[in-house]
Amino acid sequence: MNDKKIDINKPRTKTSRKKKRILTDDDIMKYEIASELGLMDKVSELGWGGLTAKEAGRIGGMLTSRKKKKKKIEKDEGDGSV
Repeated sequence: MNDKKIDINKPRTKTSRKKKRILTDDDIMKYEIASELGLMDKVSELGWGGLTAKEAGRIGGMLTSRKKKKKKIEKDEGDGSV
């Protein structure tokens, strides 16, 4: 039988260590947009899940429009037209 005693009054805690993720260009752009909108304090404290749907939607919309602009500029440069 297991001789290990468990204290039921002691709160269970996990010592999880998150791996540091490599930030992609999209991640960097997302942080820039959150900073421009003044949401970095909220993201730092609560994480991305702490944002309201409206705030997250605004970030997503701005991210999408910037990616479209960037893609169009790259396409225009690739065609040789300015």
